[in-house]
Amino acid sequence: MCVFSRAFVSLSQNNYTEAHASFTEVLKVDPKNPVANNNAAVCLLYLGRLKESLGQLEGLVQQDPALYLHESVLFNLTTMYELESSRSTQKKQALLEAVACREGDSFNAQCLKLV
Repeated sequence: MCVFSRAFVSLSQNNYTEAHASFTEVLKVDPKNPVANNNAAVCLLYLGRLKESLGQLEGLVQQDPALYLHESVLFNLTTMYELESSRSTQKKQALLEAVACREGDSFNAQCLKLV
């Protein structure tokens, strides 16, 4: 079974430690893989490592916005903001500004959960 498949099987079984290890293994080969990065961060969240998870996604969005400013990453990031801070609305608005600079009208702003 390939590493990606093993990671998703672990996720489906709520085995976040094993899933994170598998996604990390994928990232050793392909460090910019957006799916593996996003899912590794979600695993960290479920493992109770919110700050580390948040740092990972924020770092990705800042390093390579063209690759990581998409709906699934932003949805997870805004969810983490809600869990982390009472200032989540301000942080979400900053993401909206970043998206507005790069994306067109076709972007689904609902993923930022501002309403």
